[in-house]
Amino acid sequence: MKFKFKMKKDTGAAQAAPVLKSKRKIIMIDSQLIMLEGMPSTGKTTNSRFIQIQLERSSMKTEWVHEVAMPHPVLFFDEAGMTYDEYDNFIKTYPQTADILNSIAVFRKSTVGIHLPELQWNCGDKIDSKVYQALLEYDVWNFPIDVYKKFALEKWEYFTRKALENRDKVYIIDSAVFQFQIFTFLFKNRPYQELQSFIEQIGDIIRPLNPCLLYFYRENTEATIDYLVKDRGISYLEYIWNRDKDQPYYADKPPGAESFKQFLRDYADMANLLFDSLQINKISFEISNGNWESLEDEMLSFLDIHRLPGPKAFPQNGVYKNEETGFVINVDGLSMTDPTGKIRALFPKSANEFYVDWLPTILRFEENRIIISGSQICERWTAMGMLYKKMN
Repeated sequence: MKFKFKMKKDTGAAQAAPVLKSKRKIIMIDSQLIMLEGMPSTGKTTNSRFIQIQLERSSMKTEWVHEVAMPHPVLFFDEAGMTYDEYDNFIKTYPQTADILNSIAVFRKSTVGIHLPELQWNCGDKIDSKVYQALLEYDVWNFPIDVYKKFALEKWEYFTRKALENRDKVYIIDSAVFQFQIFTFLFKNRPYQELQSFIEQIGDIIRPLNPCLLYFYRENTEATIDYLVKDRGISYLEYIWNRDKDQPYYADKPPGAESFKQFLRDYADMANLLFDSLQINKISFEISNGNWESLEDEMLSFLDIHRLPGPKAFPQNGVYKNEETGFVINVDGLSMTDPTGKIRALFPKSANEFYVDWLPTILRFEENRIIISGSQICERWTAMGMLYKKMN
């Protein structure tokens, strides 16, 4: 049985008994990395936004790295990865791409990362399809696990080094240290011990950031699966299964949503073991009762920050359009309809800036226009600096 609070243990054994959180508070002003984990539909995204807002109201600089941030500083979504030798050979094969690739590539210790959507969005008329298809051959998502681990650890090292250069900023990352890694390893049917060892390596890398972990769960995993079906529909589970059905994990399982449900059960078992084993300042939240105000108070207590009210402000109502893409944002009070048709709540950040619910995006209103700030995700309408003009 879990207790509501869990803190760092003296042993790294995955089977160690849970312990109660001590009375000592973690002074978050000395921490640079807050990580949120849990199964899908346990509140990671919602509470990442909540924590960011409260930290910023306490005058702390923050950056929320969303689950599908683009480009993602520690995960791999549509990213080509090469060794230095592979990159040099690629440039020799396609010399016309040298200036473009050199301008967007991230050069780490021994690996190079190229964010493919950036090429599509900003350089599509300069990179022909043959070159783009050649880059797809280096998509890290398709790497063998042993190769993936090398690229991933270098990416975590690079992120940590850059974060240490900005000591006055707190980074909030959701779904990165557990969720993405569990998907990656479980898809390949790799043993739990290998996954745990890999995450322990990540823990060693990020230790200079004095990280902490907030873990959300329901004691009954079936309750989370039922909530996911109710929240997103059985079609969502079918979609996820269809997307990943060629992964080794599904080779001996029947088709459809039931197989993804079994995946989620295995995911939950691994996540619980990882939480118990990871040597880090940590706390878990059993969320079955749905009393989020009380849970928020516990989060704030753990982080040693006070709940502060936001400013009272309202955005300029209207329809705003980006001329280049044709994307349209409709603002109506503290609500917006984004270019995909999704309705999202807005929360005042200042007199003319508004947080967007579920996203790290911020809308800044300036003289009949919206400028996108904050951080962008995989949806292009959230691109940093994108301008939307108010339509007459």
